[in-house]
Amino acid sequence: MPSLSHIHLIAPSYSLAEHDVELTKAYFENLGMQVTVPPDLLGKDLLCANKDGLRLAHLDHALNDSSADIIWLLQGGYGLTRLIHRLLSMEKPQREKLFIGCSDGTALHVFLNQVWNWQTLHGPSALTIAEQKVGTQTIEAVLRIAKNGFSHYTLPTLKPFNAKSREINFLEGTLVGGNLCLLQCSVGTNWQFNPSDKILFFEDIDERGYRVDRMLMHLQQANTFDDAKAIIFGDFVAGNEADGTSLVLPVIERFADNIHIPVFSLPGCGHGAENFPLPFNTHLKFEIETVDWE
Repeated sequence: MPSLSHIHLIAPSYSLAEHDVELTKAYFENLGMQVTVPPDLLGKDLLCANKDGLRLAHLDHALNDSSADIIWLLQGGYGLTRLIHRLLSMEKPQREKLFIGCSDGTALHVFLNQVWNWQTLHGPSALTIAEQKVGTQTIEAVLRIAKNGFSHYTLPTLKPFNAKSREINFLEGTLVGGNLCLLQCSVGTNWQFNPSDKILFFEDIDERGYRVDRMLMHLQQANTFDDAKAIIFGDFVAGNEADGTSLVLPVIERFADNIHIPVFSLPGCGHGAENFPLPFNTHLKFEIETVDWE
């Protein structure tokens, strides 16, 4: 894959300050990369970085910009679910780009993976990288992919989480997924995610144990996991109870013990201090940590 050098920044989610956009643009330009930012990227809106029509136009332009190599989410929050259904009528561009983002960007991952069969990268937002709010290892790994593609990228090692996962020595297949809340929101829509014969990745932030349990039960009762190959849980950050404890891990453990497919954990992927990049919609082979369970 040739060197990737032209980034198109998008802000289809929460609002942010103009100086955040300038900081991000300058950061990547200092790395020798070309950066495109729409002049009317930010505007007034009730919840998001701009009106729906303008955010959709910016997204349309980024997806169809034949000179761009990368479409990078400036920051997450909320907003993409208001736009994704309107992309379904868009003609697939001739040139594929690499989308990078997480959190609210999950909706765009689902669309690009399922509808256009594009490869995407689950990783930190562009502003998070520019502000260096994740560790050096994460930044170096993401920038390496941004410049050179997926070649020579070493996947992190999985930790077995249930009996089924302890029966295998490696996990091979196509990875999809993202933020648990966003994926649950897709159910019943015309962009509903489909993990059939796929490895499914989940992560989230600020969700208490009962909410994680409710989302997982909804997906399970909707038969979402019936044909999935495996599930990987990344980091679930915050979401503590009033006494400072968390019920998230026990909820995930109970879920893992009562499902028919292998379940793994993958610390360092999600909203934490590290957010190691994960290639979506491409064939991967994960090594599995050897654990003595006796």
